[in-house]
This record gives sequence, structure tokens and C-alpha cells, in this order.
Amino acid sequence: MSISTTTTSMPFWKEYPERDNEWVRQYPTKHVAVTEEEVFAREQMGVYVHIPFCNRLCFSCPYIKFQTDRDLTRTFLDALKAEITLYAQRPYVQDHVITLGYIGGGTPTSLTAPQLDELLGHLFGSLNTAPDADFSIETTPVDISERKARVLLDRGVRRISLGVQTFVEEELKSLGRPSDPEMLKNSIRLLRDCGYENINIDLMHGINGQTMESWEYSLDVAIELGVTCVSFYTYMEFAQISTKRRKLPPVPERALVDEMFLFAAEKLTAAGFLGYYGDCFAKPGFQPKYGETSWSEDVPIIPLGPTATGHLREHWYFNEPDIGRYVQTVMEGRLPISMGKHITRSESIRRSMVLGVKAGRVDRERFRRLHGVDFLEMFREEIADLAGKGLVTVREDGIEVTGPKGWYYLDNISKAFYSPEFRRYPQHLGADITGFINPQMRTLPLTVVSGSPQKGDACEHH
Repeated sequence: MSISTTTTSMPFWKEYPERDNEWVRQYPTKHVAVTEEEVFAREQMGVYVHIPFCNRLCFSCPYIKFQTDRDLTRTFLDALKAEITLYAQRPYVQDHVITLGYIGGGTPTSLTAPQLDELLGHLFGSLNTAPDADFSIETTPVDISERKARVLLDRGVRRISLGVQTFVEEELKSLGRPSDPEMLKNSIRLLRDCGYENINIDLMHGINGQTMESWEYSLDVAIELGVTCVSFYTYMEFAQISTKRRKLPPVPERALVDEMFLFAAEKLTAAGFLGYYGDCFAKPGFQPKYGETSWSEDVPIIPLGPTATGHLREHWYFNEPDIGRYVQTVMEGRLPISMGKHITRSESIRRSMVLGVKAGRVDRERFRRLHGVDFLEMFREEIADLAGKGLVTVREDGIEVTGPKGWYYLDNISKAFYSPEFRRYPQHLGADITGFINPQMRTLPLTVVSGSPQKGDACEHH
């Protein structure tokens, strides 16, 4: 049917050169019923809170932190609450609702129970927080107590990530951590008794003196204890210096550490866990939102605390890493934003792919709704290459990382979607930004707090 025939029955539509007399004043032209609730609905938003303190400075972690100090902690908490208030005053933030959050460090539970109660009360009281918001917090078996656990639960924190690392006594000694495996098990039982249904534990492979048998033992204990999530990390990457300094047994050979990764992935999968982020596994229904598309794609993230990273108003950025300058900036009434990058539309699309596959899967229809493009068509060559290598599985509804091989090469897969501008360029590592800081500057100005924090070289991961 020709255009002229089509338009003859439409008096409101004329094709050039015939003049159209309908005055165009709105678009689109098809309408449906809309409610006030739909028009003013708040969008999702997340929050990351960085607590840079540890009661015990162990050497098995590269992140920036300080020995817990009463005066420094008090000063920091005042600044952190002030930063929360600054964000809460922004109309942009007020138009959103907090649906997910993560509190990391450092060791957040190095704070006292009253301090945790005070901080969470201010956080949830200042920001628009959904009643069922998915909040998680990091802790260690040493730093969690029944009182702290109940404060966190009462305030709405439903998931706890416990830094166990290993259930083998000699391996705990190699890490410089409290070496009573029974204490570690009791901390998990404590959390269960307090009412926590979602408990993640961190385990390390590649520890000095570790064998495949001892690695399997730690995995077996985790499964038997009924934890809902297991995350495992490679220790040997940063173990060489401490090994030489402390005359420890050697770390396992790289080939064995790689085998440990694949063994754990297969064992946990067989035990009913589902993989996400490659080295994190959760029982069905307990996969955290920040491990799925919500955290890893386009939901805005408020960064709170020194070194925290966020994603707001088409900008990715991170906060001032120096704790003294962080406190000073916030107390002067300014957000402690340090460095970052404006995210263009094309980079936003790539960002969703990079972080989406990092979470294990990318949904085609959801991606189309977010960005208005079909990623299977846009990245046809990249996806075909990955599928040909057995790293991803392509389906009509999207792509999924093929485990366990794809989980092992997860970062390779993510980088396949980098734009040419960012390929072979190192990334900012959140709290691990030691290269940005002069160690001599890791103190608070005397005008801010008396005394300076003690410098340490590792603690809980973020």
C-alpha cells in the first residue's frame, strides 16, 4: 500500500508536499492511564560505606586502613555522618530510594555496638531507605559479638560477610590471624543463633603451606556449617614479601592454585551453590543484589567514607583517600569527591557489559530497556569470539558466563568489552589506592584531631 493511499484516510496526517495542518505540540501520541504514584515514583539507588579501621592489622590484605583509635574513630564518625547529611540534602538523592547497600573496609565492626547503632540510625534516618533494603556488612570472627550482631540485625542489616580465610590452624598462623578454628565455627553459629539467615564467609586459596587436601577441608567445613555464600580469593598474589620476612612455608605453585580455584567452583556447584562474580557462590535465593544486575549496571551508588567509589549523575568517582583531608573537606560542608570520570552514553553501554558479565550474566531485554540497543548485535564479534573459546554461552534471552572455565577467565571476558580508550589501562581499585598516597600524609592534621593513626599494611577486604 503506498503512502498516499495510507494517508488519505488520516485527516491529521499529510505527506509533503501537501501541508499538514495538525499543530504538533506533544509526543509520543499514544497514551494510557497514568497515576500520580507512577509519575513521582522514586528510582533505585545504592550506597557503599567505607570504614577504614581494624582492631587488628593483619598482613593478608592490601587495603588502606588504620589501627582503631578512640579519638580518630570519633572524629571520623562525625565526618561520615556529616557526609551522609550532605548527600541527603541533594534533591537528586531525595528523588531516589535506597534499595541496596554494602558496608566494607577495613573492618566495619571494629566500631563499638553503640557506634554502629549511631551510624546506621543516622544513615537510614537521613536517606530514603526501602524497608526491605538489601544491606550487607563485613566483619571478622574476632570483631563480631552477640551485641553487635543484634544491633546490626535490629537496624536492618540482613547479610553478614565473615572473613574466615581458612579453617586450618597452621594456615591461620601463616596469615597472622587468631588460630583457633573452633572459634571461627562458633562465630558462624553465633550469627545463626542471633537470627541471620544469610551468612557469607571468605576463604583464601594459595596460603603458605596449603595443600589441596587442606583446601578441600575448609570447603567441606563451610558447607557443613550451612553458610549461604562462599567467596574465595587468591592469597599468593601478595604473599611473597611476608613469606620471606617471616620465614613461612612457601605458597603453592601457581598450577596448584589454579587447580584449587576450579576444584572449589565445581565442589560448591555440586553442593547447590550458584556462581556469581566468578569466585563467589551463593545458595539459590541468597545471591546478593550487588552481585547481580542491580549493583553492577546502572543503579546510582552513593560513596561514603575515604576511598569509597560511587556512580552518580553520569559520573564514576571516588572519595578523597587521605583521612585527614577527607574529614576536613566534609566538615567544611563539601563532598569529599577526589577523582573520577564522566560516563558518556557509549561508555555507559560498555560499562553495563563489563560489569554485567562480571556478575555472570547479561539479560538481553533488560539491557535493551536500559540502553535502547541490542547488545547481541552491537557486540556480535566480541561475543562470538568469547563463545568460540568456550567462555560464554549465548541464548536468545542473553549471555551467561560458562563455568567453571569462564569463571576463571572472568576478568578477561569483562575486558573484551572495553573501549579502545581504556584497553591496557590500569583501573582504580577502590580502597586499594596506596599508589595515590604519600605514606607520610596518612595522618590527620593536628587541628582536626590530636594524635595520628598507626600505619598498618592489611586488613579485611572491601
